[in-house]
Amino acid sequence: MRSRSFASALLLLTVATEAASAQANTVPGRDLKLETVSTISRYRRTGAYPTGAQAIGARTTCCNLGPTTIPFQAAMNPNHGFIHYIVARESDGRFVQISNYAWVKHTFGSNNDPGSCGTCSNVPTTSFVEPGCSDTYVASQAVDHFNLGPPEEVDPWTGAWNPICSYFDRGNPEVAVGLQCDGIRSLTSTQATALNAQIGLAMRVHDDDLAVLGASFWYQGGYIVPGEADALRDNNIGSRQFTPTWSPTAAQWTLTDGTSFLPGTILQRWNGATVTSASNGADDGRYYVAVKVTGPVNGLYHYEYAVHNRDNARGMGAFRVPVCMDAQVMNFGFRDVDRNAATDWTAAKVGAEIVFQTNTLSPNPLKWNSVYNFWFDTDAAPQSGALQLDQYLVGPGALAVSVPSTTPSGVYNQFLGAGCGMPAPSLYATGAPDRALLGNSTFALRSAGNVPQSACAFLLSTVPGSTPVVPGCTAWSGDVGSLLGPLVVLADGVGAAIMPLAVPALPAMEGQTFDFQMLNVAPGGVLFGAFNASNGLRIRVGNAIPGCP
Repeated sequence: MRSRSFASALLLLTVATEAASAQANTVPGRDLKLETVSTISRYRRTGAYPTGAQAIGARTTCCNLGPTTIPFQAAMNPNHGFIHYIVARESDGRFVQISNYAWVKHTFGSNNDPGSCGTCSNVPTTSFVEPGCSDTYVASQAVDHFNLGPPEEVDPWTGAWNPICSYFDRGNPEVAVGLQCDGIRSLTSTQATALNAQIGLAMRVHDDDLAVLGASFWYQGGYIVPGEADALRDNNIGSRQFTPTWSPTAAQWTLTDGTSFLPGTILQRWNGATVTSASNGADDGRYYVAVKVTGPVNGLYHYEYAVHNRDNARGMGAFRVPVCMDAQVMNFGFRDVDRNAATDWTAAKVGAEIVFQTNTLSPNPLKWNSVYNFWFDTDAAPQSGALQLDQYLVGPGALAVSVPSTTPSGVYNQFLGAGCGMPAPSLYATGAPDRALLGNSTFALRSAGNVPQSACAFLLSTVPGSTPVVPGCTAWSGDVGSLLGPLVVLADGVGAAIMPLAVPALPAMEGQTFDFQMLNVAPGGVLFGAFNASNGLRIRVGNAIPGCP
């Protein structure tokens, strides 16, 4: 018989009130620790290789570092934890989530075994994780639909979940309308068994995301528990490497665990990346941002960012990167987890910002327990700065979370304007570093895209500005009569010409600027039928000049 007491109704009302507030439900000292994640396993499949997919589960073991019990009471009681998972891949310099936006596991009890959190009193299996005790959920439980629920129903910041009108309350298939919001569980074991016959709502990974040669693979597990303070949550998540191997005979993947478990965000696994984080004060959860900058190649740096929303309930609707106003920015890229191009974010340079944002027609904010990627190329060198992560939903706290990171905030070699030719040759700085620091003997200018073995004249202007020469061709000088040179070198066999420009260690050079352009011999060229011209390039000299012009 379905019934509900006055006491249970009062409990559910309290949960709903807490979910709407800030982290006001903090329990002093509550500290759950993820001891390990292991035994990644594949389960049901759909489709034929290499266009199929499979359900993925993993074993998680946690323990209680705090002085009081942590509730793991079964639904429909809201006082329990939530286990979440991510599968990721590193390849070609990018670190991406390859699992879908997976449903979360509702905990329903604790074994209270000895663990690494202290002395466990060996309390029999209960609905609470006792102080010092450990509890394990095996990999198969991660894909069992009886306790899988939508992540959207969980407030990851407070750990609150309202059973009324929840997925468990409605059932699958849904029960009669009058029974869908009574706070009594409608999702039965019979329904769950039917759902378990397919991938259903379990975490899934596609074949083509695993069949990437030379890639490295990782998986993460983690817990959300009601009332745990932000300062004590870093040990709630952790990751492990694994190796996927496709067996044509068995028509299945074999997933093999690596040996090293690493506490903290899975972004730490990205080789060569720097990881920082911030939360929205005491009002919402934490983001981790990983960044990796490579180059310069042909005068351009490549920036890769990955953002992991650990437990921010409002989500991220825009990702803003400060950039010099005079920087060139191109080759924008974005990756999410839904395989739907209609929900991809837009990207543009807007004044002194590079702005990625979710589109309004098909909103796709970065939700909790997800990783999104953002990338671009620019001639701005990396410097320390702060990224702005706009909150998607309205709520308490700041409108954006500021995360210290690396930003493209150093334009030391300034692009003045395009050259002319079909195509126009390029001009950029090189050296170690490619910056005109005082005493930098390696500094040079390099032009690419020239006719092999052609004569290339490097011109220096003493008057800043631009002067039209012929239609579609500009001399990047305020007065063509001020052009000095030419300093002529021959292009090599691939059309590259290098002009060494060692910078003397003279204090008088500090803060000076020099404008360059390259003119090459090209029969039938745009300029007078005999030449092509490169872009203009301003070289800013000195050790103490600001990053942006």
